[in-house]
Amino acid sequence: MVPHKKTKSRGQSIVEFSLLLPLLLAMLSSLVEFGFVLNEYLDLIDTTRETVRFLSDQDPFEPGGTTRNDNFYADGVDQMSVTLARAGWINLDTSTDDLVISVFSVTGTSSLTRYPATFSDATCGGADNGGAMGWRMDCNKPSSFSDSEILNRISSISSAPDTGIVLVEIFYDYKMKLGLPWVTGIVGDTITLHAYSFAPNASSEP
Repeated sequence: MVPHKKTKSRGQSIVEFSLLLPLLLAMLSSLVEFGFVLNEYLDLIDTTRETVRFLSDQDPFEPGGTTRNDNFYADGVDQMSVTLARAGWINLDTSTDDLVISVFSVTGTSSLTRYPATFSDATCGGADNGGAMGWRMDCNKPSSFSDSEILNRISSISSAPDTGIVLVEIFYDYKMKLGLPWVTGIVGDTITLHAYSFAPNASSEP
């Protein structure tokens, strides 16, 4: 009778393992996919930090006023491209992704002015750019931060001084690399990643 029990126990284990194996493989492959997502998101965060750090020392205005300095934004695009090229596997799609740059001139905790002012952008087919949307590289995505939200963040700092701020945002549609139906059936074929960083900008202080 003892050998019979061992055979029965071994057969039961094989059946249980066979039932659990698909679930375990699905969980493992899902972890691999979301590992790719996290890796690229971290690269995007690093890119916004490098770009905003570079722009914090640049002047967003033409000399003697608040007229938009196009070189400021072009330099931001160049810095972003250099950092992404170092990562080596993220290429922004000009039809869906975007780099958004906003500059703020903040007076205490009560008011702010956002730059650049709204303008008609020929590179975006004559669509409006700037203003509340921020300066958009490809005019695909507006800034996720409203002026009131920026003020709310600053108002949490008591006696905040007048300051200038530059905000860099990257919107990137991550396309599933493995195309697992148990993942895409829940979250879709793409996930829009939004990374951003703030830094002070002395040139935009009131």
